[in-house]
Amino acid sequence: MEEDEYRSAYRTINERRCVFEKAITHRHAECAQMARFLLAEREGVGCHSAAGCRRCTRFLESLRRNARFTLGLIAADGPLPHNKEIRIQVGGLRGLSALFDKAGETDKIVDIDGLLARAETRWGGLEKLPYGDIVKDIARFKPRRWRKR
Repeated sequence: MEEDEYRSAYRTINERRCVFEKAITHRHAECAQMARFLLAEREGVGCHSAAGCRRCTRFLESLRRNARFTLGLIAADGPLPHNKEIRIQVGGLRGLSALFDKAGETDKIVDIDGLLARAETRWGGLEKLPYGDIVKDIARFKPRRWRKR
């Protein structure tokens, strides 16, 4: 399957793409609203909730804006290179989760949608989150290195 055909089929199958797809497909997170699928031996993730998808998109955009300096970026107006996007997604979710559970290291996020809903309730909106604390976890997170065979 050519890449253009793959992208076309992907958009047909997946009407509402999960913005945390990289974190989910790399097994760092799960979500109650996710819809996994396979296409041409690749895994994709969609979202069952339009409202949840909008909330996740707002949170991810805020993470990108607030982590620009940490990642050495001038602008973060869209998708980033793969490793930086993984750092933002996983580190950002872990940082947010750590705000609720200071005692333990959060290895895997169990429910992204639930975590963001709790954060909105506690801080009164995603724009009011303590992004300075969350960005520290983005800086700490290092993606796995692939070994050559």
